[in-house]
Amino acid sequence: MRTLWLLLCLPHVALADPLLRTEGVATLADGSVAYREVHWRANAEDGAERWVQYQCPDGTPFARKQMPASTQVQARGYQLLDQRSGQAASVQLAGGRVRVDWKEARDTARRVQDVPLPDAAVIDAGFDAAVRQHWQALMHGDVVHLPFLVPGRQRFYPVKVVRRGEVRWQGVAAESIEVGLDAWYGTMAPKLALVYADDDRRLLEFRGTSNLRDAGGRYPQVVVRFATAPTRPSQSEWRDAWTRPLVTACPVTTR
Repeated sequence: MRTLWLLLCLPHVALADPLLRTEGVATLADGSVAYREVHWRANAEDGAERWVQYQCPDGTPFARKQMPASTQVQARGYQLLDQRSGQAASVQLAGGRVRVDWKEARDTARRVQDVPLPDAAVIDAGFDAAVRQHWQALMHGDVVHLPFLVPGRQRFYPVKVVRRGEVRWQGVAAESIEVGLDAWYGTMAPKLALVYADDDRRLLEFRGTSNLRDAGGRYPQVVVRFATAPTRPSQSEWRDAWTRPLVTACPVTTR
């Protein structure tokens, strides 16, 4: 895992396609900002290489996630490091199986397990691509069933995805989508509520359980809103952001 952590801190080779950058703000039940998510994509395709930087409310980065380019847009590997808690994950696919290398926190042992890759499997951010791939079925009222990987439990759980109807989200025509999960990182969780834009089918809002531990070791309920459309930053902006050192704790801020 030490090698993984070092790799996460280094930018990759120069990119040929224009980058896309999207920022989301995660808030808690009391309205306070829990963290920010900055998503970078090599291009507009669902299978493009992606990077996510998680930031403290003041913009200081504390965690990173990287997903290599893949033609399997619903199910591809990723690497994650949260420097605050020491949570780390490496998910790799090969030969119809998934290797999950999981470390819950800095003071816990690594757990490594190989599990079979089921048909129509969904892993991590691949769920976003899965919604777009099943968009027409969802709009027609079909219920979409998918197996979703919960890396902390190192197994797949069934997911039921349904459309709840049209909504207006900050003046944008959108669709409300609900996801039922059997389990989420070791605890029973309520349904996830998602909002997608009608025009470009991009995620506008996520309501559910965070995939990052808080200071108390819990996975908090958050609302993540992506209020602005993707921008096209320069590669130097991406490299500067990606190579910033991760902090081990966020500064205390007032609401």
